[in-house]
Amino acid sequence: MNQDPTQPIEPFLKNFLSSLDALYISPNQTFTNVESYATQFGSSLKRSSAIIVNGQPIIPSPTEDAKLQFQKKWLATPNSSHQLTSYDAHLIPGTNTFIINFAAKVKFDQSGKNRLGESADLVQDNNNLAKSTRPIWGSWFGVNGNVVVDNNFAGNGEIIDSLDYRFTYVPKDSVMKVL
Repeated sequence: MNQDPTQPIEPFLKNFLSSLDALYISPNQTFTNVESYATQFGSSLKRSSAIIVNGQPIIPSPTEDAKLQFQKKWLATPNSSHQLTSYDAHLIPGTNTFIINFAAKVKFDQSGKNRLGESADLVQDNNNLAKSTRPIWGSWFGVNGNVVVDNNFAGNGEIIDSLDYRFTYVPKDSVMKVL
């Protein structure tokens, strides 16, 4: 009996999107430092991955690969919450890779803080620390993504050869500017 080769793709995509939503301070996960936290974003990307975010390619520098540059850029964004809405996957014959097109929606924390809880405020109110860590979710953004992935979903390693992540809908009431 043949098994559908696309069966592990949905859990893979959900894990990938949840890696983009990882929280620095959470009851389920403890990170020893900012670097170990940042490496969680897109951990399945290969160091040699071709990465495009909203039409802007991330070009590796002599000292940093594209994956590291992506992780640093994502660290500066507000907390996010992704939800996979659909996907379409095709096995590329003879290459043992899949090309996957997915649609998702994402909302961002509109409180003015980045993922580390930092803001541009010159004076921080430390008395309301618990209140300030609660996200203020904005409206849903639309996202379309294309990934080329090795057919090794069980390995949970670096299997993404390329990523194209694009915003297809930006809500008018968002305070966040998409580049």
